Amino acid sequence: MLHQLTQVIKANKTFFIAYNLLLLIGLYPLLAWDKLTIFLFINKHHHPFLDKFFFYITHLGSGITYGLLIMFLFLFKVPYRKILIGVTSFGVMSVIIQVLKRLIFSHHIRPIKFIELAEEAVHLHLVDNVEVLTHLSFPSGHAGTIFTAACLLNLIPTCKSNWYSLFLLVMATLVSYSRVYLCQHFYTDVYVGALIGGWATFLVYAFLIDWRMPNWLATRLPMKL
Repeated sequence: MLHQLTQVIKANKTFFIAYNLLLLIGLYPLLAWDKLTIFLFINKHHHPFLDKFFFYITHLGSGITYGLLIMFLFLFKVPYRKILIGVTSFGVMSVIIQVLKRLIFSHHIRPIKFIELAEEAVHLHLVDNVEVLTHLSFPSGHAGTIFTAACLLNLIPTCKSNWYSLFLLVMATLVSYSRVYLCQHFYTDVYVGALIGGWATFLVYAFLIDWRMPNWLATRLPMKL
């Protein structure tokens, strides 16, 4: 397992380094400020264009979008083995996040409810047509899903440019940021979601990519578009 993980990291060096550097840099706000201070700072920096942009881009982190991604990979003849890795990665990520969200940290409330209970005299910027949730805040499922998707899309092709890897990482970061911008999560929620999503995918990929399976799992789909 350790050998496979090392090989996967070497083959995806740009994404792996940039992703973990992002996590390392992202620790600073967690250590420097409390989650409410970070949330209010982000909330006061808004713009009509960003309202529209984040309203739409946040849906890239939904489970439905991930399901469509798997269907897309199926149609474009990605090997069964890698599709299985995509499904398993999502499953592992989802189980971890849902156990944390619903069993261990079920008492963690979302920003708007947190501010209401704290009786903070704060005027929040809310984006139109967004249903702001109040409970099950930690960690963020959207952040976990989008980082799972970004990591998977980086791992699937054997040849890719550094720009492709960085683009995926930027998109995943923007989708995660949208969850705070839209008042759905605290920064801590999306940080941990991103950590779980990326690392779960790397570990599942390293475990399954060379695992002995039926031969058909390593072949391409026989169907034509």
